[in-house]
Amino acid sequence: MEKVKVYIKGQEDKELYSFLRYYPMRIKNVGIEDIFSRQMVYDFKSGLLQQSIAKCVAKELVKTYGRKVKNVVFSCIPASSQEKNEVRNKAFSALVCQFSGAIDGYSHVKVLGERTSVHGTKVKKEIREQRMNEQNSIEVDAPFFFGKNVCIWDDIVTTGTSFCYFTSQLEKVGAHVTNGFFLGKTSYKYRPQS
Repeated sequence: MEKVKVYIKGQEDKELYSFLRYYPMRIKNVGIEDIFSRQMVYDFKSGLLQQSIAKCVAKELVKTYGRKVKNVVFSCIPASSQEKNEVRNKAFSALVCQFSGAIDGYSHVKVLGERTSVHGTKVKKEIREQRMNEQNSIEVDAPFFFGKNVCIWDDIVTTGTSFCYFTSQLEKVGAHVTNGFFLGKTSYKYRPQS
């Protein structure tokens, strides 16, 4: 997996990278490598492939922070429900931190309700606004995050809305979000991989 720079408006001060280009199912006629990447995303969301992906993420964390990685909190953007969040992020976050030496932030973020899942669908502005209003269903441990450098993880980034709102929540309690890693960056225009 190769890192590719991600741009999110308003987050230019953060280093943001994706490991894969992700084409939703409605994008047909993609290459075999792109089908493989899509399946990796689906497998990750189901709780599979966590160890191999965690090793890649840990390697990038160590490359980014060096020995200072032990002072960095690794925090996953919560999934749409506590159940999905546990399947997707609990063991994964622990593995990334075990392999890199970073601080595991998983237990310091709680999903209080269920939010609308928006990945894999053509999202209308109203749904995105509803999702933004649902962000209060995430509770962060303010004393834990205060004054800490944080690296955020999410499986898919499309517009960056989830990243921006989670970053905002952490920064409101005094955290310093320095970067973000994403397994896949959604793309709607097919570009063959070289």
